[in-house]
Amino acid sequence: MELTLTITGRRCDLALHPVSAKTVERIQTLGRKFYTKKYIHWWRNGNTSTCGMKFDDDCVVKVQLDHREVPFNSAGIGRDAVLLRRRHYLESKARYLALLGYDDEYCHMVWKWTNVAGFDPTRFSFFVHRWDRILGEQDFLILDDVRYDGAFADTQDWGGSCGFSLVDPRIIDLDELRKELGIEQEKPAPKLVAKETPAPAGPAPLESASCDPTARPLVIPVEAPNAVGVHGCTTCKNSTRVELRIEDDVVAAAGGEASGCEYGKECFEALTRLVTGKPVWECWGLSNEDLRPLLPRVLPKLDCDTFTVGALKIALRAWEKRQAA
Repeated sequence: MELTLTITGRRCDLALHPVSAKTVERIQTLGRKFYTKKYIHWWRNGNTSTCGMKFDDDCVVKVQLDHREVPFNSAGIGRDAVLLRRRHYLESKARYLALLGYDDEYCHMVWKWTNVAGFDPTRFSFFVHRWDRILGEQDFLILDDVRYDGAFADTQDWGGSCGFSLVDPRIIDLDELRKELGIEQEKPAPKLVAKETPAPAGPAPLESASCDPTARPLVIPVEAPNAVGVHGCTTCKNSTRVELRIEDDVVAAAGGEASGCEYGKECFEALTRLVTGKPVWECWGLSNEDLRPLLPRVLPKLDCDTFTVGALKIALRAWEKRQAA
């Protein structure tokens, strides 16, 4: 049977970035105009981003089993919400963080599990972050991900967006937060040196095309993967599955399966080359802009590169949660 969880409401995509005192001054001077100084989605590249649905009284939760709605009480979703604390920043030498992003994109998110034996609401596990202290709003909860019976969804997708408004950049003084939490600063661990990534010859040519799925999926096997992420294409409805084997916080092998169009497979193959040998912290900062120079062509009207990187981020998020458990 197929189990589907759909949440309709406001989607949040918020990120924290370490910034210098000089950048703090620029943010205080420019305010919202600070976003215009870089390409629109650059702020998503931080490894402290939280993308999910705001869980509040306005969101609607629906559960279906084989396309038939089943009763579900959503009141307990936020019960075990965790306070957002990124210790690798609190224990670093960083002095300031900038909060960037948006929290008002009205849309819906869908999680699907295939081949489930039945439905038991107690088998849901919700990963919810509490942003109260940072945003200054009581019970500001963001539903980041969901598991059912211990398994992450086979596919995760979103749609129906009505647009969003970027929040005013906000500065967080980490020294004040450290004093409040009683955290002593430690020397940061040495950075891992990534293996060399082949340097691209130059930007790929821009082309136009349609998202037409090809007959055979592209499969790149990974032995004993310990991080898996799946992201669906909103156009062709096929998905990209990214599998990683992470050893000592470095991506030792990358692969999986791409089932969509030829361009999506090119993006997937390029991603596996891009991340292999890189530390996890560096992979968190990657975006579709990093992927494009490795592609034989760029199709600006298709979002396959964005969805492929999205599958990577879901895999990294799953691995990070298991590490923290």
